[in-house]
Amino acid sequence: MSEPTRPLSIRLAVKDIDHLTERARRISGTPTGVARELIRSGLTDGDPFTQAERLLKIERRLAALSQDLQAVASSATQNGGSLGRVESMFDELLHALSGQPTSQEV
Repeated sequence: MSEPTRPLSIRLAVKDIDHLTERARRISGTPTGVARELIRSGLTDGDPFTQAERLLKIERRLAALSQDLQAVASSATQNGGSLGRVESMFDELLHALSGQPTSQEV
């Protein structure tokens, strides 16, 4: 479970915001996320143990998200197959009700 958080507002020069935005774009992140990580790493005073601990926590979160995404992808694949079978049965029913020969009768 994560610790409670509180918002913090800071003012930055436009060039600094542009720099954060560019850095965030390169890593597919957000300027706010980049600023948060820079502040957190600054608060550790360069302590490698604390930074390593944070990286391990991030890695664990990413692994959990990866498992969740794999489960969702698997479920979507199964649902897609079920949907295809239902569509096929619906088409067969429509053909049977209209008196047209079904693909199995042709």
